[in-house]
Amino acid sequence: MEPSSSTALLQNAIGTTISGRAQVINAGRDVVLHSPLPAAGTSSLLRPVSNATHTRAGHVARCDPGTRLEVIAQIREWLDGHDNDKRAVVCWINGPAGYGKSALAQTIAESYAAEGRLLGSFFFLRGGGERSHISRLIPTLAHQISLSVPGTKLLIESALEYEPALPESTVSLAYQLQRLVIEPVHLNTSQISYNSESVSCSVKRQIVVIDALDECDDKAQMADFIDVLLSASSGRIHLPFWIILTSRVEEHIRKKFDSSEACFLHRLELQNFNARADIKVHFHRAFDGIYDQNWRIMQRIPKPWPSAQDLTALLDKAGSSFAFATTLIQYVGGDRLPHKALQKLLTSGVNGLDSLYEQVLSSASWTKDFCQILGTITVLKNNKSISFLSSLLSIHHEEVICELLEVQSIIKIPGDDNEPIMLYHTSL
Repeated sequence: MEPSSSTALLQNAIGTTISGRAQVINAGRDVVLHSPLPAAGTSSLLRPVSNATHTRAGHVARCDPGTRLEVIAQIREWLDGHDNDKRAVVCWINGPAGYGKSALAQTIAESYAAEGRLLGSFFFLRGGGERSHISRLIPTLAHQISLSVPGTKLLIESALEYEPALPESTVSLAYQLQRLVIEPVHLNTSQISYNSESVSCSVKRQIVVIDALDECDDKAQMADFIDVLLSASSGRIHLPFWIILTSRVEEHIRKKFDSSEACFLHRLELQNFNARADIKVHFHRAFDGIYDQNWRIMQRIPKPWPSAQDLTALLDKAGSSFAFATTLIQYVGGDRLPHKALQKLLTSGVNGLDSLYEQVLSSASWTKDFCQILGTITVLKNNKSISFLSSLLSIHHEEVICELLEVQSIIKIPGDDNEPIMLYHTSL
């Protein structure tokens, strides 16, 4: 009897490799290959939020080179130091609005990604669609881990095949974390340990970065998630990686991190670090750029600009707030005559975001349309696009843009209609 086509393929074969999910069934003399339909990819099963990671497109805040060195050094000491308590696997970086937490998180994520030590990252954003929901956190991290640590991909796929509902919001965060993140990383690390005499520090001490816990809309679930992480920090759950968190000190977060469960939590409070030198570097880079972009207008303005005296006055106004420093820069850089805008700012008595907003708004048109647009932005719960405002208020699209350009120093005007308009004080 002639061998079947599938059997003939294997006759006299040497060193044959069968990959994928094919099943080999030995039925007497015949070998039957059974291959089910291709399974859905990890990405389609997990549905990760691509614009929530450190590789997201668009404007991304990061630390200027040469800044935040003291904070970053302490983070590295916590992660790589030999004297730290190994149970302190969670680091909470906290501080008031505008202290550069997200820029710091982005810089850390990029740095450790370049070293091959970043497992995954998630940057929450209030009003940012799926970026504001904690239900998308674990699936997004799991997808990144499947890419950054290829050995975990099959383990994550197996977990999803066995429990297809794992990525859904109906499954607890603790169980999702255990099945989609902790177990795959732990099993992969154990396999590496078994196959090699020693495991390098870079394998042992990989990190996950989660930014802006306070920007998550699901406050109760965020509190539950912190409980899960604190259980890991206290040693009740084995966590085979380290986690860096950032947030403002909001009540539902503070209560959890101040509990007795958080005794092994590593804390970094940004208000304890003097940011004046860092903001000075930020000012130098930004104002040098403004001068270069406007050199035809400012060629008779002596350098350095601003002068040492004016720079000191700006530093006094900014304090430790990078957000306020950035707003000052945008106010000056957005004017047709930056050097005059700077002098106006310095003599205005502006000190703090509220007084700066008042200064900028004093030059607005204050037409009926402008009042409607600004009032609507202020009362809306979530940031909306220009197209949305135009439709809602029955004002022509281009008129909305023209009115907002009056106050572009404090309102971010996006280039894409689908991107939100964001008042700085609502996005800090």
